[in-house]
Amino acid sequence: MEPGKAGFHFVVLDLRLMIDRKRQLCSKSGLTLMELLVVLIILVAVGGLMISSASNPTVRSTDGSVLTPNAVVTQSTMQEVIKALVGDGADASNYYRDNFSIPNQLTSLFINVNGLNAYNPATKNGWNGPYLLDSGTRYGTFTEVDDSDGFTDLYAEENDPAILDGWGRPLVLQQSSDRDFARLVSAGPNHILEMDPDDPNADPGDDIVKFLF
Repeated sequence: MEPGKAGFHFVVLDLRLMIDRKRQLCSKSGLTLMELLVVLIILVAVGGLMISSASNPTVRSTDGSVLTPNAVVTQSTMQEVIKALVGDGADASNYYRDNFSIPNQLTSLFINVNGLNAYNPATKNGWNGPYLLDSGTRYGTFTEVDDSDGFTDLYAEENDPAILDGWGRPLVLQQSSDRDFARLVSAGPNHILEMDPDDPNADPGDDIVKFLF
């Protein structure tokens, strides 16, 4: 083979080798990118599920039923009201400890409507309210007294301060006439109080109920 042709032959051979190597590298690079894309897609999907789960947690009641967000807010608010009424075991001011009784209406947590003695720090007795502070979100006014939906003046006078449930309706305090029981009641999603205030075993319908005792 002539020297010029031999050199040309080696150059062509080198070019072919380089092209083959680049093809191999591209092929390998393509597989790696595909793998990365698959992993990325999986991570995005899992991350989306985690975010969805965190932002919309499933909360269940004691009987195992799933609670709606409004019901969760209502139960949480009820716990705050119970703490203000009878305490939570801690040595802190609450209506029952200060006044040896449960009020007739929740209005008494905000206003001394019964003319109770002012709080005496020495004896730790007397009205020491307001027992609930207005957060601007779950408190409002008792805007209507309407027998048709159960919100009568038994629970408050019109425009009295009110504690709202998750549906924006007032919570009410029910007590039997002989004071055998006391309970907080939310009208629930249908906005109608369905429980007989004198019956401790009344069917709640869709009302949400928490007994104080």
